[in-house]
Amino acid sequence: MTGRVEGKVAFITGAARGQGRSHAVRLAQEGADIIAVDICKAIDNVVYPASTPEDLQETVSLVEQLGRRIVPAQMDVRDYDTLKDTVDAAVERLGRLDIIVANAGIGNAGNKLHKIPEHIWDDMIDINLTGVWHSVKAGVPHLLAGGRGGLIILTGSVGGMRAGPTPTPVTTSPPSTVSSA
Repeated sequence: MTGRVEGKVAFITGAARGQGRSHAVRLAQEGADIIAVDICKAIDNVVYPASTPEDLQETVSLVEQLGRRIVPAQMDVRDYDTLKDTVDAAVERLGRLDIIVANAGIGNAGNKLHKIPEHIWDDMIDINLTGVWHSVKAGVPHLLAGGRGGLIILTGSVGGMRAGPTPTPVTTSPPSTVSSA
């Protein structure tokens, strides 16, 4: 039995652990090869533990155990040039791109809106919004070049459906699709 995305390639940010790893494993179970990127190091102003190179390697191992190919990269979604070069090289290696999962994001460590320091807000905007744009910008040319259309998944937050006392910029990320037409 083939999976729903058999033979397709998915590009996933924030893939070292959590939701990103879950997306990578599930898509691999369904037949996709994976391009997995994650920063794998501490981010200034983020108070909770960061993903590690070992976390990314665990994602690699889980995908490979499913018989799928994976191209991992440790990089920051805020660095568009490196992200683009990474995606371009991975697509060259894997032969195509069909799915973009812009999942990388950080939280505000539980700060209430009026108590979020400006530098933490700026980091959240740079990663959670600009990083999403960078991911889509790097991947969409490959979706269009393939002539098959594609899927873009922008991970958001439950906060986009219900206001809370600790908002983050991930609340503005709706899902969308790309057509070659």
